[in-house]
Amino acid sequence: MKKIFALAFVFLALYSCKKNDDDTNNNCFEPLSVIADQINSESARVRWDPGMETAFEVEYGLNGFTTGTGTVIQTSQTSVFLDGLTPSTAYDAYVRSNCGSDGFSNYAGVSFTTLEPVVVCNAPSGLFIIEVTSTTVNFGWSENNETAWEIEYGPNGFTLGTGTVVQTSQSNYEITGLQPATTYEIYVRANCGVDGFSEYSDQLVVTTDP
Repeated sequence: MKKIFALAFVFLALYSCKKNDDDTNNNCFEPLSVIADQINSESARVRWDPGMETAFEVEYGLNGFTTGTGTVIQTSQTSVFLDGLTPSTAYDAYVRSNCGSDGFSNYAGVSFTTLEPVVVCNAPSGLFIIEVTSTTVNFGWSENNETAWEIEYGPNGFTLGTGTVVQTSQSNYEITGLQPATTYEIYVRANCGVDGFSEYSDQLVVTTDP
């Protein structure tokens, strides 16, 4: 009886090993040590140790995506540069070997999060009133390391893009030709040339004298 149990145990063990082998591709070895580096706000590099293979498939997408639904890259290199990513966002990237007629290996993966965007044009801040008359408003702001600005103003509640626009290289400005006893909104943004414009400052709301 003991011999029968022993033989049954060996059979089950062999069957179990064979089943596990069927779930993997022993003719195609997966990449090793997949890592993400050179991460910034909109890109990252994924690289790996090729092990014994020479061609690879990379698939990436938002954290938690299902393989087969992501963006796929075929390569013979041991790294890929992922561009056009969204800032401050978590991603998953998977790499598997492409062994041609022998099929694909298992996936090896890595997760990473892109950085916050780099601000290249600093918005002015701290708008303050210097003097108000019935037809003028003299005001200023903190430069925040910039040297040129665009002012936009209009009646209280106006929509940005529809107001009066003024360019200046000074960190204070006097608006003239206003209506007495009227409330205005004023916004300022930095003009950084080839780097574009900053975000607008918080609004400065002021009412001219009667």
